[in-house]
Amino acid sequence: MTASRSIDFASFDPEAQPPGSKRAYYLDVAELPSGDTLRLAALVAKGAEPGPRLVALGGVHGDEYEGPHAVRLAFDALDAGRMAGSFVGVPQCNVPAFAAGTRTSPIDGLNLARIFPGDAQGTITERIAHNLGEHVIAGCDFLIDLHSSGVSTAIAPLIGYYRGDDDHGRRSLEAALSFGMPVLWGHPDVGPGRTVSYAHERQIPWLYTESVGGGWLNQRHARMYADGVINVLKLLGVVEGEPNRNPPTHHLVGDGNNDVTAQATLASGYFVSEANVLDRVVNGDVIGRVVGLAGEVKDEIIAQSGGVIVLLRATPTVAAGESICVVTGEIGVDP
Repeated sequence: MTASRSIDFASFDPEAQPPGSKRAYYLDVAELPSGDTLRLAALVAKGAEPGPRLVALGGVHGDEYEGPHAVRLAFDALDAGRMAGSFVGVPQCNVPAFAAGTRTSPIDGLNLARIFPGDAQGTITERIAHNLGEHVIAGCDFLIDLHSSGVSTAIAPLIGYYRGDDDHGRRSLEAALSFGMPVLWGHPDVGPGRTVSYAHERQIPWLYTESVGGGWLNQRHARMYADGVINVLKLLGVVEGEPNRNPPTHHLVGDGNNDVTAQATLASGYFVSEANVLDRVVNGDVIGRVVGLAGEVKDEIIAQSGGVIVLLRATPTVAAGESICVVTGEIGVDP
């Protein structure tokens, strides 16, 4: 693997890269308040033959570590001389947040996963979004955004996909099944400002991942992600062979906008869960309680509908208004 540096995303052109080669680029995005230059790495494996381009993103949130590692694992595993198409991976999309170990940028306080398409003349995070969208996502044939749950919540190890009756939906479901995660979560709709909504508006098929997280690198889940990316490359015909599919254990369907669907606490305190991720609940079940310093109950988190807990608060320290859980619908594992 050889390394080269470009001036900005405008000079990042995988089409100019020689066929059958792998290259790492460092891409200048913006000047930081310190005067240093914010750079993102992009890993490109360009096949010996033409074909589809798959883009994999990691580290859109700075406290999620499985995606960045998985992008590098997938890139290292590829033999460009035997590919028909290309792989473009950006391991660490949100470098300022990664440096701080936080979900959002410490520079402008913005969430990179909520501001696409960004702004070429905006804040640091808005510029990252603009460059990723305009110069990386817009030119691909399939997008995979590798998330995990970060430090404060636990999420079932899942693959999220667009659930629709059109060709876009069918391709998304087929790719989700090929990826090989134990839980499928289909979304008829996704919230605005995301990488996947940016792709969706351009009719680019997409997937995204989640896993338990916890603020450290879970190498087993990172390996699952890397294997899943390779499986989708096989499905697309970029890499030889058939996807190594694992039958899912759960197939969930619901709104993918957790900003809207999550249940929040009305009180600050110490959250004590009485349920686990992937537990099935019915309307009225107690999911957990927020208690005060002396153990007094300040709030009860009650299931407002039946379904499966797909997201649950993991860090006990909570403030009023913060998300505690997401309960979503379930269908049989036969898609």
